[in-house]
Amino acid sequence: MRYLFLIKNYFLIKKEVLSALSFSVVLTFQYYQPSLIEPLYHCFLQAFLEMDRPIPLSLFDFSARMKDKLGLNPHLSGLMFEENEMVGFVLHAHGECHGKQVVYNGGSGVIPSYRGQGIIKRIYQSLLPTLVDTGSKKVLLEVTTDNLQALRIYESLGFKKKQLYHNFKGTINAISMIQNLRFYESQDFKLERFKDFCDFLPPFIDANDRISANWKYERLMEIYHQELVVGFVIFQKHLGRISQIAVRKNMRRKGIGTLLLLQAQRICQRELTLMNIPEKAISVIDFLKSIGFKKYMDQYEMERPL
Repeated sequence: MRYLFLIKNYFLIKKEVLSALSFSVVLTFQYYQPSLIEPLYHCFLQAFLEMDRPIPLSLFDFSARMKDKLGLNPHLSGLMFEENEMVGFVLHAHGECHGKQVVYNGGSGVIPSYRGQGIIKRIYQSLLPTLVDTGSKKVLLEVTTDNLQALRIYESLGFKKKQLYHNFKGTINAISMIQNLRFYESQDFKLERFKDFCDFLPPFIDANDRISANWKYERLMEIYHQELVVGFVIFQKHLGRISQIAVRKNMRRKGIGTLLLLQAQRICQRELTLMNIPEKAISVIDFLKSIGFKKYMDQYEMERPL
């Protein structure tokens, strides 16, 4: 906490000094390189330092998320520097999501003392030609509904709100009385076999291709009734983050979903997080609330055509 306090006060002082000096800050654009992962991590922490929801990732977790979970593409990701200091970033991945090629913004930010200088716009202006060259038809991103400054920036860049997501976290305060079921930890990440289980398609970051790419950090637990798989949960043990969960439709309201989350909670030994639940998924939202999860953040999914 003292470390975060010192960082925060350093940037508040720096902002005052910059505003008092009468010179133009010279900023330079650079494409991301893997060797810059540590300065990117520190820039990321600084950019989100003032949020009420601090980023709990270690450097190792951040590196794994960028490389494996996100699939960060250096040629589509841009950084802004003042001399040798990284002051802003826009991070993109490119891949298939539900049968379509998309570019996905996995994170944008500017450290507090450099805000208001159009840095995100300038990075996007530099990146747009390479984004168009991917052949994708759109860029996707998520932004918290209370981040009004970011919303204005994205809308000025041509992004439009597509849908509203709810994010939940909590510890389960329910029990499941269902019997005659068995768990099986599977290494079969051919997840199309579960497509009829799901009420909605997950966003890019939790879509099947990204989970398969991140398989060494994901655990897949299936639950069987006799010889039939009736539900599954995919989660990241080190983060307590549920990537996907679903129950066969004719086996719902029997406690199977609760049992799956209890099993994940037992393995993770920490509070669980479920992100990007569409507001239209009423039955899923009601289920999560009924077993003790609380909504802690809302996000808009936004889309920009290329």
